[in-house]
Amino acid sequence: MRLQLERSSLRSKVAQRIFLLFVLCALVPIGALAILSFRQVTGQLRQQNEGYLEQASKSEGMAMLERMGMLDASVQVAALQIKAGEFTALGSEFRDRFQGMALQSDRGPSRPLFGIVSTVRGLGDEERQHLGSGKALLLRVPCQIAETVCLQMLRLIDVRSFTVLVAEIRPDYLWQAENLPPRLRLSVLDAGQAAMVGPAISLPSRVGSSQAYRSAPRVLQWKTDSTLYDAGYWELYLKPEFGAAPWTIVLSRNHQDGMAALQQFQKAFPYVVLLALWVVVLLSLVHIRRTLVPLEKLKEGTRQIAAQNFASRVDVRSHDEFQDLAVSFNFMASRLGKQFQALKTINEIDQAILASPNWDGIIDAVLHHTRALLPGEVLAIARFDNLQGSGLANLNVTYLNKGYAQRSFITKFTGEDEQRLNSKPDVLTSNEGDPCPDFLLPLWEQGCRSFLVLPIFLKHKPFAALVGAQAGPLAVEAEDLQQACQVRDQLAVAFSNVQLIEAMEQLHWGTLTALARAIDAKSAWTSGHSERVTKLALQIGRALGMSEDDLRIMHRGGLLHDIGKIGTPPGILDKAGKLDSHETAVMRDHVRIGMRILEPIPGLGEALPIVAQHHEWFNGSGYPVGLKGEEISLHARVFAVADCYDAMVSDRPYRKGLQKEKVLEILKSGSGTQFDPVVLNAFLELCAGEEVTQPELALAAAAGHNG
Repeated sequence: MRLQLERSSLRSKVAQRIFLLFVLCALVPIGALAILSFRQVTGQLRQQNEGYLEQASKSEGMAMLERMGMLDASVQVAALQIKAGEFTALGSEFRDRFQGMALQSDRGPSRPLFGIVSTVRGLGDEERQHLGSGKALLLRVPCQIAETVCLQMLRLIDVRSFTVLVAEIRPDYLWQAENLPPRLRLSVLDAGQAAMVGPAISLPSRVGSSQAYRSAPRVLQWKTDSTLYDAGYWELYLKPEFGAAPWTIVLSRNHQDGMAALQQFQKAFPYVVLLALWVVVLLSLVHIRRTLVPLEKLKEGTRQIAAQNFASRVDVRSHDEFQDLAVSFNFMASRLGKQFQALKTINEIDQAILASPNWDGIIDAVLHHTRALLPGEVLAIARFDNLQGSGLANLNVTYLNKGYAQRSFITKFTGEDEQRLNSKPDVLTSNEGDPCPDFLLPLWEQGCRSFLVLPIFLKHKPFAALVGAQAGPLAVEAEDLQQACQVRDQLAVAFSNVQLIEAMEQLHWGTLTALARAIDAKSAWTSGHSERVTKLALQIGRALGMSEDDLRIMHRGGLLHDIGKIGTPPGILDKAGKLDSHETAVMRDHVRIGMRILEPIPGLGEALPIVAQHHEWFNGSGYPVGLKGEEISLHARVFAVADCYDAMVSDRPYRKGLQKEKVLEILKSGSGTQFDPVVLNAFLELCAGEEVTQPELALAAAAGHNG
């Protein structure tokens, strides 16, 4: 059994690796290995030295080309600022990179912008054509200071006058010799092999075909003052972008420095040979240990996943089955974490939707939470229902790339958009090159070119859309799309619920308004009375700074405050003369009747004090109970003022309506007796601002001696 177990273990890569290490280290002669190693290492060190210099020269050339690109970008910025009249040259991108800038045209002398700019030589036809193509031109010109390199970058600003922006480059910014790797010297040679920086070096001549020249190693040796240098060089082609002849970038290193590693190897090699046998033992132990460490890491990783730490990862780099297992484990943890986060986010969206039973609350909640599920730099919800018949839609947008900033747009929604959504009821994608839907044009104008649109249909018509957008292509995985569709379905249910709530709310207010009009219709003299009083009371309530909940209570109670008049005989309501004591008692009984009618309705409980107390006086001499001061609800105190105002300015069977000025005087005389002074003052301020006019404008309300 033991023998069988050992044989089966040799089938794994781990066991095979350890076994082969023992066999190879035991059978291969140490001496032959030492000789072979010495020869190979010596040759490789030489190749590495040459390859390092060649690669370093190429890297420096690429870095120099990149800095030229940055210089060109700065010149373009300056050109744009000059065209816009905003150039100040205060930014470090100008002062740190250029000696100076000037404008040069064919029509006159150059105009300096800042700093010192050497005289621009005349441009040839090819150089003018290069500038006219919209590219920068790099020139080497005679310097005002002797023995220095002057490089200028030109950009065409005005074609008609051939005005160019001339920017003289700071050599220290372009060369940046201080940033070179240690012990390397930089030389930059122009097309004629004249040194622009560093020592002049004679390069090998081109021999054979251009293909052979390009494939040949770009290394050389040169000598100065009895010091031998190894060098690598690289040609920097500037013609296509900057219209200049190629430069050669040369990096040199002292030969002794380059061969220092080889000398150290020759000294250390005997000790390496002596340690070879020990290395065999140590490597075997290390590799045996490598079979145990990954197991411990995988064990700890499973504990982290069990604790819902899905961000935990197992790092195994053994290049065997353990690494494959670790990769699979990490993939599983990532998928589990993503699914867990998606479920959590969807649950949060559910809770946020349930807590916000209105359009704005639902849209804000979805845009806030969906950013973890829907791809794109911009998230949006478009609604097509609330501007029906206008061909417009609301577009609410959250910019993820701008710190979750939000904006709203009124945008078009055309018949063509509706057809496109109907043709793609599940997912509509629009990439760069495709026509953009009209309702997403505000996002197109801001640079978005790719869109993922999830339409929402209610009653078989496009009602809204959940949108992800960004400037580049949108990469959407199937799992992400499925989760986004779940959010879309949640949003559809939420919008349907809000529609139902709004319909019920409209039915509620319609019913209350119908009841109010039914009450007022009992007498031609009180037509529109309840609605006018309610609107005026709401104006006073807003002036007093009441909350929206208070205003909603006043709206309900105001429409029904005279519902008890259903039980008042028409002969009393329309009597042209003064009421006797019996008739007055019957009239006042409308308060009790109204309370009895409304008490069984739970939703109107908060509005009952308006019905019961709007005829109470502030000094306690009102009816039906004789409450005074703050014993009377604030809602009822507001309605007392609105009621009396409308009674006096409106026509009644026993008199014509009074003038507004006369009514205000009468109301002022009742301050502190019939009316709350604070409420009355708020009303008088409204009148002073001419916000309260005649009852036919629906800005005043309620009853005279009949009320």
